[in-house]
Amino acid sequence: MPPEKWNALFVSFFAQFSFLFALQSVPPLLPTLIKEFGLRYAAASSLMWLVALPGVLLAMLGGSLTEKYGVKPLAIIGTAVMTLSSVLCFLSTAVAFLQIGRLFLGVGGAMVVVSVPVLILQWFKEAELGTAMGVFGLTMPVAVVASFNTQAIVANDYGWRTAFLVAGIVNALSLGFCVLITERRSASRGKNLASLRDLNIWMLGGVWMLFNMAAVGYSTWGKTIFTGYGMPARTADLLASTLMLGTLATPLTGLISDRVGGRRRPFIILATLAMFLLFPAFAYVHAGFLILIGLTLGLLVAFLPPSVFALPEEILGKGKGAVGWGVLSAFMNLGFILGPLSLGYVLDSSSGISMVFFSLSLFGLAALILAILLRCR
Repeated sequence: MPPEKWNALFVSFFAQFSFLFALQSVPPLLPTLIKEFGLRYAAASSLMWLVALPGVLLAMLGGSLTEKYGVKPLAIIGTAVMTLSSVLCFLSTAVAFLQIGRLFLGVGGAMVVVSVPVLILQWFKEAELGTAMGVFGLTMPVAVVASFNTQAIVANDYGWRTAFLVAGIVNALSLGFCVLITERRSASRGKNLASLRDLNIWMLGGVWMLFNMAAVGYSTWGKTIFTGYGMPARTADLLASTLMLGTLATPLTGLISDRVGGRRRPFIILATLAMFLLFPAFAYVHAGFLILIGLTLGLLVAFLPPSVFALPEEILGKGKGAVGWGVLSAFMNLGFILGPLSLGYVLDSSSGISMVFFSLSLFGLAALILAILLRCR
């Protein structure tokens, strides 16, 4: 593999990882932040959905700008804004300042999320795309596992503000990589927005939104739910990250989708069916089986990200990946908003936690219906 391919994959991976690590640094801190600032669950969820809000509003613009100016300028600006946002959270003394910092993280993240995957589309052939996107799909599980199993320790030993400083250092590293390593390639000047008339890209976006509603909703409130069971905080952190631990298999699942002729839709159907069937089990199985259920679900949903990531150009046509990624990014961020927020309201209004897991199951059912209706390979 030429070194330029490795560079493209590495920069794409680390830039996306740095955004998701900063995003997921809040869930391990939520019990502390809720106690310190006297927040209700729905109000505390603002520290997650405010990050996603700019992505809903800016994703389509970001995709268009990436096609016009190329990946490197958008990636550099995005990672710079992310770094400043984490520093602002580190310096915060009130919830309002934290919320502003998280909003700016979303602005920078919106630029990164729509731009850096285009590097992979530029450097990898279609026959390699599932494998490359499988590696890229590791960004979310690695970020969740890393944040859940480091940030709580950092906060416990040095205070919650230091956890935001750690996120800022990771963001600064990604900025350096974007400046030093990212190759400039000619930007597309085509007017590709007309291709958005294809209903299939919107259905694919809907699947991706519902998946992220479930994944981010579970990781956001998992620790809070499991500590409510009376579990130790470290055990609750591990349980809240089990779904993402299973999705560490995305490089393998992406390779499998390449080896079966690039057929993506059956794997999306399998993943969404698993979400629908297995989430309710969390409410009823013995606590000793929760990790097993989480890992099993994670392994099955690992088939979804590389398949979704590989489809925009197949649906819209060659050279239109940035526009397709704009759609996926907008829906992903909408999922980041609706997942934690809706489950926060469920926790506020329900005396039991079973409704949380049934809500997650409904997200899976809706995604399954869209996947069945989706027209692609």
